[in-house]
Amino acid sequence: MLYRTIMLATLAAGPAAAENWDLPLAWPAENYISVAAGTFAGDVKDATEGRVEITLHPGGALGFKGPEMLGAVRDGLVPIGDMLLNQQVGDEPLLGLTSLPYFISSFEELAEFEDFFREKLEAIMEANNQKLLYTMPWPQQQIWTKTEVTDLASLAGIKIRSYDRSSTDVFASAGMTPVQLPWGEVIPSLAAGAIDSVATSSPSAVDGSFWEFLEYGYPTRQTWNLNAVTVNLDNWNALDEADQTAITEIADKLQPEFWQAAQDEDARNMDVLAENGMTLAPISDELRAELADLAAPLRAAVLEELGGEATAVVDGFKAR
Repeated sequence: MLYRTIMLATLAAGPAAAENWDLPLAWPAENYISVAAGTFAGDVKDATEGRVEITLHPGGALGFKGPEMLGAVRDGLVPIGDMLLNQQVGDEPLLGLTSLPYFISSFEELAEFEDFFREKLEAIMEANNQKLLYTMPWPQQQIWTKTEVTDLASLAGIKIRSYDRSSTDVFASAGMTPVQLPWGEVIPSLAAGAIDSVATSSPSAVDGSFWEFLEYGYPTRQTWNLNAVTVNLDNWNALDEADQTAITEIADKLQPEFWQAAQDEDARNMDVLAENGMTLAPISDELRAELADLAAPLRAAVLEELGGEATAVVDGFKAR
């Protein structure tokens, strides 16, 4: 009798309800960050036997703008989100450290910084009611122009799309005219002639078919950008421990693959841009040094404004 009662209660309760998480992405479905999110979602569904299903909404389909994502996940407007960290500085200034002008010099150094900063990044996310799942970098930053860049004078007066305060200040210091725009406004602005140059990485250059508007690409590497995928802690804590462990293991396994994908994507996109007639060339060591010298006081001013915690992170990384 007791056994029958337990069985009836179990059947009445039924299986645990599946978690359906909507994941907004600012990037097109074909962008490598969106593709990576799809890989993650597929592996999560398999590992949890469908108990956690993540539905991707690329191309800004859910209406959230990039700088809103930290708050959107924090406040439970979406259960999971992909965000460009340097766009979240209005809420958490330390998330903009990778975009300090000429602070990080290479992709390899960016990976070293992510490892150094990871514990602090996890704590920032926890303070904003979310759990960090994985990070994914953008390739090197470049400027895409209508005219050839040979020296500092050739940059003067160019109306360039910037994407955050740091890039805006760097380009202004070089004599350019920066216009800060989210990605969704870049192509219309190019088409309307409101800008005649864009700062971004090669995946976005391909996404935007830059060869229809611009002629040249130069790897300035003035800043570096990281994306992060995070989940709201209320949604995370609603999962059982086994599913939490499975999702964490998937994120840890995939992150190195996603970082390599960024490098591979850069190489592939540079080929696509060249095939479509764009001229791709390095900037001279002399011009890079001039740009870095112009950026040094800007970097120092931002660090002073951010205060001791940011300075300690930067100094600790450089002294490692």
